[in-house]
Amino acid sequence: MADDIGFRPETLDRFARAAHLMDTFIYDDKVRREEALRAAQARGLDGDELRRSVASNTVRWRAKARRMNPNRHAATLLRETSLSFREIASITGLNIYQVVGLKLKLRQGHQTS
Repeated sequence: MADDIGFRPETLDRFARAAHLMDTFIYDDKVRREEALRAAQARGLDGDELRRSVASNTVRWRAKARRMNPNRHAATLLRETSLSFREIASITGLNIYQVVGLKLKLRQGHQTS
């Protein structure tokens, strides 16, 4: 069986120890975080203020870093997928008329006169 699927019983013990160590590291990090929060609150940090600052920094960064130009994104989706106009509008934030107009403009660009 060991030769067929690559399972080696002797590696199972090493894997179990590594998984236990990962769990220990995660637990230790959580404990350090909680201690830091308690210390910050003891210094006068308000819980609502902390939540707002963490949420604003995290959400704004992710949204800006991942957000594409809606027109370019819609054009790519129109060219490369078979999504409906309504689905593309909901993904990109454009309205359905803008998506249909973009599709027509893309078709006009491919015609040779």
